[in-house]
Amino acid sequence: MKKMLRFSWKQKNDVVRNQSLWIKIMKIFLLISFVAGIFAANLMGWEAVFNAGVLNNYFIEKFQYVQVDGQNLFFYIVGERLPLLLLLFVLVFTSFGIFGGILVLGWQGFSVGFMLSIGIAKYGIKGIVLVLGGLFPQYFFYLAVYVCYCYVAAFLRQRSAGEGKEIMDRKLAYGMGGISFAVLLLVFAAGIFLESYVNPMVLKNILKIF
Repeated sequence: MKKMLRFSWKQKNDVVRNQSLWIKIMKIFLLISFVAGIFAANLMGWEAVFNAGVLNNYFIEKFQYVQVDGQNLFFYIVGERLPLLLLLFVLVFTSFGIFGGILVLGWQGFSVGFMLSIGIAKYGIKGIVLVLGGLFPQYFFYLAVYVCYCYVAAFLRQRSAGEGKEIMDRKLAYGMGGISFAVLLLVFAAGIFLESYVNPMVLKNILKIF
């Protein structure tokens, strides 16, 4: 009995240790991607990147006066962002799930670093406010979803890769993964709603200083 308990404890420790390794990799890759975005912005020609996203002069001039249709924007953003999330949902039940989550999270870090660097170069401190305003408040939800996804993917990877697991145990793990993803989908939808109806108002107020 003691040997069985010792083996079970060791097995749980191995799973936790492997999960911690993936989480460390996720954090390191996110930081590296953020720094890489800053370097990439400084290496590219300014003329090619000054008009990126909310830093586009035409966008800044027109957005202050245009009336944003939240409903149309909502469905547009759904079409842009949801396919990637659904792809991650498929990958989460495979050994590639954690890799997909880390890559997506890394891309987010790269994009933020890139835009912040360009914003500072073009507008100084106001550029930081503009870029962060373009991300607020929806990116709190998006990043939370991607980070939690990595945790879920790391958990499922360890449970599915473990040897000697009972079939019911794997089904339970996948069931937990499915429920977790459903919750993340709701949080992501809340982010899309905020991006459609709240973020335009935030940007309009920020653009008053330009």
